[in-house]
Order: sequence, then C-alpha cells, then structure tokens
Amino acid sequence: MKITGSKAQVFIDEFKNESIITGDGTITTESKQKYFVIDKAEDSNIPVYKGAFFIAPELAGSSEQIILKEGDRLFKINEERFCKTNASFEFSFGSVDVSDDCDPGATISDGILTISGSLAGLFRYDDATQDFDNVTDIIVNRFLDIIEDNGNGTYELHPRNDNQIYLLTLLNSGGAKGQIENWLFCPININSMSMSLGNTDPQNKDLSFTKGEGLPLLYKVPVKE
Repeated sequence: MKITGSKAQVFIDEFKNESIITGDGTITTESKQKYFVIDKAEDSNIPVYKGAFFIAPELAGSSEQIILKEGDRLFKINEERFCKTNASFEFSFGSVDVSDDCDPGATISDGILTISGSLAGLFRYDDATQDFDNVTDIIVNRFLDIIEDNGNGTYELHPRNDNQIYLLTLLNSGGAKGQIENWLFCPININSMSMSLGNTDPQNKDLSFTKGEGLPLLYKVPVKE
C-alpha cells in the first residue's frame, strides 16, 4: 500500500508560558490532549522521556488519566493546521573519517542527527474580517513585529519572538477506527520565510526549518473514533 503526500497533514504550535502545566499530585492530563515534556519528577508517571511528545489516553474519566507529580512540567500543545502546498524533511548524520592504510576511505557515523526541511503554503485570510489566520500570524511574528490598530486609538504591539515551534505531521490522515495514525513530531526553528506576490499567482509563503530543542520522534497511536 502506498499513499500520496496529500494524505499528510501538518500542524504547528508555538511555546507560550500560559500553556505550561505544573504537576502538584492532583492535576491530571486531559483526554486526547497532546503534550511536550519539559521536565519530569523522580517518581513521575509520565510514560516518555523529558523532551519528548505524547498524547494523553483517549478515556473520558479522570481516573484513567495520568496524575502529574510535583516536578512534572508539561507544555500543552494546541496545534493549528498549516495548510500546505508542499512539505519536505531531511534526516542526516555526519560522518567521521577513520580511514587508514588498511581501510582507505572508511567512515563512521558521528551520531549527531540533523533535521532540516521546508514548508510551503498560501497566505490565508479570514473570510469575514480579512485578518490572517493564526498560523500565518505565528509565522510572520517570527520575523516581524506586529502592531494591531483598532482604528479608535487602541494599539496592541506583538514584538517579534523566537519562541520554540512544535511541528506535528500526521502522515496518514483519514484512517478508520482501529487503524494506526503515524505522527512525526519535531521541535523546530524556522530559519527563513520567502513570499511571492505575483499578479496572476496566489500569495504564498515558503519556510525553511531546522531541528530545535527536544526529541524528534515517530508516534504511533490507533484511531479510536
């Protein structure tokens, strides 16, 4: 079985202090919520490594959720859909020259994983307000200050920020109940953005990114609904 790239869906979120959950021994995870693990208590119930990603159990009752201990800190990921026209990823390891006269040209891996890639999409505007959608705002604010003027003397400044971006890619959307969803998770830094505004072309943006702080991983979970 093979599927096309159109089955892949891309989502992003940016780090926000207000989305940090701090454990106290009574707080629990929320059903189906996605989390990034900032820190873990010594006796933590969190099932993955610090710096990794997981999805809370898809169960309604709080008794089935994960109790967060003192010392646990999670970032609650509230992803926004990035409507792509194209996306690419490159995974690579460096190499170390270990050649000698007994084995000329030999190399070994340096063990350092490098991830880079690109995302391409269109500028999307709200039909009613003509404002950018949230994803476009997040991306533009990586490079430019944003000033919102309500026209009546109120001005809201959003300084350019370098907050961590979390990239989630569902490789095989549209699965039936019981089938496996494959999520590619990677914290990223957006390094560049280019815009094209041709008179007869749609307004588009092209992004390049590299790996950020945290563990990139492939996350497999069954579809429950």
